[in-house]
Amino acid sequence: MGAGFQAIAVDYDGTLTQSDRPDPEVLAAIRAQRERGVVVVLVTGRILSELRAVFPSVEEEFDAIVAENGAVLVDADGVQDLASEGDPALARELTHRDISVRQGRVLLACDAEHAGAVVEEIVRLGLGCQLVHNRAELMVLPNGGTKGTGLMQALGNLGISRHSTLSVGDAENDHHLLEVCELGVAVANAVDALKRTADVVLDRPDGSGVIELLRGPLVSGERRVAPRNWVVTLGRDAAGDEVQLPASQVNLLVVGASCSGKSYLVGLLVEQLARMDYSVLVLDREGDHRPLTQRRGILGVGGRDPLPSPTQLAELLRHRFSSVVVDLSPFDDEAQRAYVDAIAPVILAQRSITGLPHWLFFDEAHELPFGRTDWNGVLDEGEHGFGFSSYRPDHLPAAVRRAAEFLVVTAGGTTGREESLRFAAEAGQLPVDRLADLLGDERGRAVLVDLAGDGEPRAFTVQARSTGHVRHWHKYIDGELPRYLRFYFTDGAVAGNVREFHRHLGNCSAELLEPHALRHDLSRWLREVLQDEDLASIVSDAELEFRSDRLSVEGFRDVVRTAIEAQYLE
Repeated sequence: MGAGFQAIAVDYDGTLTQSDRPDPEVLAAIRAQRERGVVVVLVTGRILSELRAVFPSVEEEFDAIVAENGAVLVDADGVQDLASEGDPALARELTHRDISVRQGRVLLACDAEHAGAVVEEIVRLGLGCQLVHNRAELMVLPNGGTKGTGLMQALGNLGISRHSTLSVGDAENDHHLLEVCELGVAVANAVDALKRTADVVLDRPDGSGVIELLRGPLVSGERRVAPRNWVVTLGRDAAGDEVQLPASQVNLLVVGASCSGKSYLVGLLVEQLARMDYSVLVLDREGDHRPLTQRRGILGVGGRDPLPSPTQLAELLRHRFSSVVVDLSPFDDEAQRAYVDAIAPVILAQRSITGLPHWLFFDEAHELPFGRTDWNGVLDEGEHGFGFSSYRPDHLPAAVRRAAEFLVVTAGGTTGREESLRFAAEAGQLPVDRLADLLGDERGRAVLVDLAGDGEPRAFTVQARSTGHVRHWHKYIDGELPRYLRFYFTDGAVAGNVREFHRHLGNCSAELLEPHALRHDLSRWLREVLQDEDLASIVSDAELEFRSDRLSVEGFRDVVRTAIEAQYLE
């Protein structure tokens, strides 16, 4: 999001103004942002008819209006009630008790001093609704609706992600407004509770504070603030405390030996980011991230299918702010580099306009053409939301090394272990021996180093993922493994990939299969060669069942072949 925020959601009373209409200078600052292409949404607890009465031109000054504390939306499609009007009996009974009430399209409002009487009548009438305080005002609304939910509807209609949106408010009813956006800002006159939870507190009150914000570096993207509400969890340290990173506004580099769990950790982050509605682009060089496409909101392209054009890829990312895994594994290094090079102008141009994708992850980044393309330029300009992984960090372009603000080094594996340790120690200004002791050799362990700060490195156990992990699936299915990694059946048959292994399991005799099952040959090969712990566990359990005479040899064959089909052959 180097171009700054694409939308600003702003509260009305106490934020834009202390009167019925904002000052001309406030409106001029809003118009200036809209002329830059930034969408401005007014989010207010005011009843729509009352707002229009005191500010007749209000709809000309904003791209959309969320009124009545999230219950009414005004945009290019007209006026839409986002909830049903409450039971009129409540207004009638409160009036009988000499309580002055104001009825909107959905909202019922009165002075906050009558909160006790309102609760009594709601209970007596058996109604389902919520009370929302706004300083001296009390609003009665249907359950579930807030300023935040109303804004989400408005942003969806405008085609803008909440993670490309900044919000600003002052009162109790602005909590959810600030929570649903990427960054939440409180004006100087905000209630203390809102100030405590806001990402930024302005130096000035109400309209002058909004002017300060709109003309300042935060909206433009020149100033970065990591959000409090949006974090990703890497794992837990020895004390059981969560080890976390900001979910945006940072760049990450993951290094470690081959087979040390780099792709597993990146997949863990992508899972969490997609769950929080961030748009993520994963350029997957070896097919490790295919299982992520099982999750809602993550599309898979490439692999067995033709790669989308750069324009098509950009359109996929724009569609409801989705995430995309591009499987480049069937293509050689030159073709992969050419594709990554070709998409750069289109993806980066879209990112400067829409903020999408919020994150880009580059698998085995030392092989990609950062040193001579558009990617290199944006990294040197301070763009953020980039993630890189590599087992050869010394071969990474200088722009990638300079851009990294957080570094994770993973434990275990073989090729690249010493290089990764030396690189991480030098980058974090740590003795190699100390880092090696912190990290250990156990796979599933890692160390987080804050390269931009002075915090101590933190060792942790990587959190479990909710989707499976398959390493280098394409070359395992149809490629040719080295001779020393192939599976050798006792009848002389040799399986050089998963497809051949699956086929021979179906053709071999029961007499041939039985000794392999008793020796756990199949699960050992799946675990040690394919590095597929999930599939190996299924097969290992079947081997134990067979050894205990609870599974016939034919039943064992069926279990193994079915598991392979589900994991690899679809």
